Amino acid sequence: MSKVSVASTYTIGESISSLDISQEYTAAGLLDETVALWKDKVSKENEPQRLEGHFLGIVDVKFSNNGELLAVSSLDSVIRIWDLKKSIKSKEIACDQMENWNICWLKDYICTAGEGGRLSIFSLDQNQEEIPVFSVENSFASALTANNANIAVGTDSGSLHIVEDPIEKRKLHSKKFHKKMVRSVKFSNDGFKAFTSSDDGDIKLIDLTKMKEIKTFQHHYSVNSIDVNPIDDKLVVSCSSDYRVRLWDTQSGQCIEQFSPFDKKDDKLWAVRFNRDGSLIGVCSQQGQLSFYSRN
Repeated sequence: MSKVSVASTYTIGESISSLDISQEYTAAGLLDETVALWKDKVSKENEPQRLEGHFLGIVDVKFSNNGELLAVSSLDSVIRIWDLKKSIKSKEIACDQMENWNICWLKDYICTAGEGGRLSIFSLDQNQEEIPVFSVENSFASALTANNANIAVGTDSGSLHIVEDPIEKRKLHSKKFHKKMVRSVKFSNDGFKAFTSSDDGDIKLIDLTKMKEIKTFQHHYSVNSIDVNPIDDKLVVSCSSDYRVRLWDTQSGQCIEQFSPFDKKDDKLWAVRFNRDGSLIGVCSQQGQLSFYSRN
């Protein structure tokens, strides 16, 4: 069994709420109303650029598919789009209150979902038209992701909603897979399966063609974040409320590696991500630490 080793680390001193990684950049959303943005390597020698002009704390950060834009949602219910090549804030999209807790990209559109259980898509043209997709009454949309064709939404009731062709057909498939809130959802690389994680301590692999559970990976603790290796989706990484990061073999259903990235046992791990070639695992904490790990 291979072991992980620290490739780089950075202590930023502010609580990190969200994390995303592109081919060139790493972005960490902070509760001090800024985004820390690194080009190339995260390290003590490479100080991050600060993206400012957000209010009330950052909720989510997501790079566009080509990595040239960064979408940032904050507690003031505004999504801001940053053009990274020009180093400017290019657009602001006002959302209804607390409806921008989660954001993702669908091609050149921004998707958002939040406390009211409503999923919407915004175009990035001059009109910034909002396209309502669907709404789940009395539900909090707690997880959101998209690939080139579909959107997946997880809710506080433990349900998973898959929207096929959300711009035109908006065909909806829904099923309850978890006993508690869905914290994270990711598509497999082929788009025919999805991985979900929950406060009930389970990660589930779901066949989206049948909306049927294939396999359960038992964590026994609330699983705050998961990510799928972009090169080999037989590998899924997760972080949980027991302060551990785990690497899973999705074929066997076994945890093949686990480690505690930070010394402070009262620290919470909010997000875990693979980099774009799957060689590194990034993990961030509530107390402002960000580390990358490589597998030997």
